[in-house]
Amino acid sequence: MTRSRHALDLAPGEDTVVATRAHPLKLVAPALAAWAIVFGYSALRRVLDLTWRPTATPWTTLHAFVGWLLLIAALLLAWRFVLSPAWRWLRTRFVLTTARLALVGPPARNGAVFLPLNELRSVRVTRGATRPGEAREGLDRGTVLADFGGLGGLKLASCPQPARFAALVRESAADAGNYSGKGNTAGPGYPGTHIAQQGGPRG
Repeated sequence: MTRSRHALDLAPGEDTVVATRAHPLKLVAPALAAWAIVFGYSALRRVLDLTWRPTATPWTTLHAFVGWLLLIAALLLAWRFVLSPAWRWLRTRFVLTTARLALVGPPARNGAVFLPLNELRSVRVTRGATRPGEAREGLDRGTVLADFGGLGGLKLASCPQPARFAALVRESAADAGNYSGKGNTAGPGYPGTHIAQQGGPRG
């Protein structure tokens, strides 16, 4: 788990247990897309220059226009499949505090979804190792689902070390005084809680 700065405002007496981004393997697809876009653009420009090299107007102007169209198309593809996913990954945080579990960043409405640990019913790993140490922790990633009953739930996709993160959520919920691993009906909601929302990094 990595500890880092995040944009979640803490209440008095509330402390951060852990704050982490989605697993860096989420950047593999944008990296491959960047390579494909650069290769495709270079190949098309090469073909254009080798097969059609006008020397008189208006064909030279048209040749330059086609070149600009290829460049604009490459930039648009780079924004959609490279820059946007990388920016979402950079800004997204999974934050666990002593009182709340939160998803902070573009995938969440209004920039943050947070639910109180004293309303936690269950937390489980649906993808990835379900127990700490089952896989190489540096490469392990998965999806953590936290159920908060009537308040809704949080889906943390591509969570690094999902089993360890889920264990930390359980421990923090137990420290909050209401979680037993079999559900919980006691305790008021945390002030400002977002109701029945889900989230996870896109792209």
